Amino acid sequence: MLPAAAMQKTCGRSAANSRAVLEAILWGQRWMYPPTHFPPQRTCYAKYLSWKRSGMLDQVRTLLAHQRAGSPCSPALGSADHHRETV
Repeated sequence: MLPAAAMQKTCGRSAANSRAVLEAILWGQRWMYPPTHFPPQRTCYAKYLSWKRSGMLDQVRTLLAHQRAGSPCSPALGSADHHRETV
């Protein structure tokens, strides 16, 4: 569902690991002092805003809720192509 780091960026600094960013976002919205094992605060906050605006964050949370409940997820929620951002 989350875009692969290699597909996100082709120049400049290397892209942050999407899973690590998502874990930081799910950890909580205490953006000022995240634990050191998470990507930088600015990176996490920028991705949070981008994913929230695109609706991807809500879909990730829905997918996680379905997995916790043990119910199958809909194919649209698991489709990476459906959620890929265009920059």
